Formats: sequence, C-alpha cells, structure tokens
Amino acid sequence: MDLYKHLQVEYNGIRDVITKYTSEGNIVNFLDGLKKGIEEKDLEIIKYTVGEIFNWYQKNISKINTNKYVFSKEEHARNFKLIDEFQKELENYHFQDEQSEPNIDIKNTIPKIFLSHKSDDIKYGNAIEKLICGLGVRNDQLIYTSHPLHKIPLDTDIYEYLRNNIDRNMFMIILWSNTYLESPACLNEMGAAWVVQSDYTNIYTPDFDFGNPKYHECSVDTRKMGAVLNGTANCKASIIELKNKILKIFDLTIEEQYWTYLLDQFLDDIAED
Repeated sequence: MDLYKHLQVEYNGIRDVITKYTSEGNIVNFLDGLKKGIEEKDLEIIKYTVGEIFNWYQKNISKINTNKYVFSKEEHARNFKLIDEFQKELENYHFQDEQSEPNIDIKNTIPKIFLSHKSDDIKYGNAIEKLICGLGVRNDQLIYTSHPLHKIPLDTDIYEYLRNNIDRNMFMIILWSNTYLESPACLNEMGAAWVVQSDYTNIYTPDFDFGNPKYHECSVDTRKMGAVLNGTANCKASIIELKNKILKIFDLTIEEQYWTYLLDQFLDDIAED
C-alpha cells in the first residue's frame, strides 16, 4: 500500500492508543499536526510530526511497558514499530501522481461486504450476518471476523488482509457501539474504508451514545443517516432499505415471503434478552 494511504488508514488508531495513555500537550499537538499534514498533503509537516511522535515513543515506551495500569502494551508496541517504519519510508517518499491510472486487479472487481464490528457486539453482528447470507450473498463475499465461515484466513496478518481487500468494490457495514469507539483496530478498519472511498452504511447498537466526542472525530461522515437496532418501525424500514441495497450490489432477487421470514427472524435476533 502507498505510504500516504497507509498513514491515512492507521492515523485514527495511532491517535486513540496514545491519547488513552496521556493528554500531555506536546504529543497531542504533534498528533493534531500529523492530521493536518495528512489532510493537506503537506509532506514537510508529515515528516516533522512523525519524527516527533517517534521521539516521544523512544522516551516513553519503557514507562509504558512497566506501567501496571496500561493494558494496551501490545498496541503501543505496534504503534512504535509503525511510526519507526513510517519515519524511514518518508525519507525518500514523494506523493504519487494523481493523474496516473492504477493497474486494475481483477479480483478486486468482485463486490464484497465487510462487516466492521467489535467482538463484544457479536449478538448484533451475527444477526446481520444471518440476514446478509439469507439474501443470497456467498460466504466468500462477506468478511465478518467473528464467524468461522467469513473469518480472516489462517496465518494471515489481519491488517494486510484488510488493506488488500478494502477497495471501492467493498460495501462496508459499520456496526457502531460504545466499545467500537474504544478499539484502535476498529477505527483503522473504518479509516481504510474512508481512504479508498468505499460505500458504507452506519448501523448502531441500541445503547450507542451519539454524543460521544470520539464519534464526531471519526473520518467517515457521521451525519449520514443509519439504522439503530432497537426494533422500532424506523429500524425495520432501514433494514428493508439495506436489503434493497445489497440485492442491487450483488444482482440478487428474493421471494417476498422468504424476505418477510428473514426480517422477522432478524427482529427477533436483535430483541433485548
């Protein structure tokens, strides 16, 4: 993946891991500066801020690793490694010519659905998976990592797999929850969809806090209407719209009687226990 796109994908996760550890002014300023550099494609700012974030990690990684109250040591280690790699690659980096035509990868012309979720929300994820497959979407056309038929292949790096599969022919369903916003991995998935301008639909768990500041800082358009899985008439209408969208993407049809059964099953599956 191009370095600039890789930075866009990883930024939200990097920021989330660091700001959970500290709100110290300098590092937050460097993170804000990196965001500005990425948005404005300012290579000088990107190089400077990545270098300063790397310096911060060099000074603080030992403290992080010995702090018994830090439960995300592996995520910090990944951050540190990523920032080091970014810094080295930036030394000789130049932005790609936006006018150049990319090579077309035939395997990436086949539509797929990626259900981005936090494993804590498996109840709702499984309900969505059952609905999607009931519409006729094949197992290999859905990426849903909490299900054995749609998981990431064995011995495959999850981040590499997602980077190779998320493209403009990927329809992404984002299952928002309060725990989703606390997961750097989930934020990276969402950022990847934004980078390649994938089409996406927002779906929310019933207890989702729309006032959470992290939600409004996300790269995707959070003003885009979505479906709250609370079983109301609005929820039902939104799921019908989602069904129509999926049928169109995959050129599928479904008998009305069977669809009514699927929808009833879905509403039962998301009902409060």
